[in-house]
Amino acid sequence: MKAILSVLMLLLLSSLTWAQEGGEAGFSPIFGLNLKAELPKEVRETSGLFFHNGKLWTHNDSGGKPILYALDTVTFEVMQRITLSNARNKDWEDVCTDGETVFVGDFGNNKGSRDKLRIYTFPLSAIPVEGDTNVVVNTIDFAFADQTNFEKRKLHDFDCEAMFATEEYLYLLSKGWETGTTRLYRLPKTPGKHKAEVVNGFDSRGLVTGADYDRKNKVLVIVGYEKPIWRPFIYIIFDFDEAGVKLSHRRFEMPQLVTCQAEGICFFDEGKCFISAETTHSMTARVFEVDFWKWMEKNRKKSQK
Repeated sequence: MKAILSVLMLLLLSSLTWAQEGGEAGFSPIFGLNLKAELPKEVRETSGLFFHNGKLWTHNDSGGKPILYALDTVTFEVMQRITLSNARNKDWEDVCTDGETVFVGDFGNNKGSRDKLRIYTFPLSAIPVEGDTNVVVNTIDFAFADQTNFEKRKLHDFDCEAMFATEEYLYLLSKGWETGTTRLYRLPKTPGKHKAEVVNGFDSRGLVTGADYDRKNKVLVIVGYEKPIWRPFIYIIFDFDEAGVKLSHRRFEMPQLVTCQAEGICFFDEGKCFISAETTHSMTARVFEVDFWKWMEKNRKKSQK
């Protein structure tokens, strides 16, 4: 009987998502992670996410069609397709919006050899409420200011899969295959040729794959996973300060989702996010919902003291 109880307790613990605040030893459970649906095969390599017109928008990564797909938030079936008519999907990794413009990041750099990275932009207003359409895009061409070695290699820190927009800038988070850390880069939002400058960074203890920014509450969320066990994690960065690039954070770990390749994250309601995972050898593409509101409220009350 004791053995059975022990097994049940282990199963209960494995069903929780654990949170650790930077520098503190204690962990706290969060119960807001829910599987919403398996995703259709058309978006089996879902990568970035953003929310608009009551729909969840996503895209496939390297080699996919240059299309943004709108998913119904009840059935999660594809409802709309927006084709970027003069764009190519070499390695799309994230998408975001600042409320006026859509930014599509073609900056996947798995082997560290790309010296020409690109972000496609078009007005958010170009997306119709219903129906498919084509849009013509502008481009932001860039390279990382601190990258000098462009030889193909497995271990390097110049891959990138996460992007978010504030009122003034675009920010990118590197994917650190070599060190497991992430660097925060800043770019102007205007089309043209630019250098992405390092403005901050931290030890993410894993591979960062997606991000989104809640402009109203000044909260940044970051998703990724640890290798070789493919265990997803999330960071919440409260009171993100664009000027000081503040990165005080709380980390959430999801031991129940080992082998899940978490790729995208976006806010869709107060404190609530969708998280997507692409198809792997052990798991189909799917989308989860997580509720961070109580943590955001706790931080707000703490800051008011």
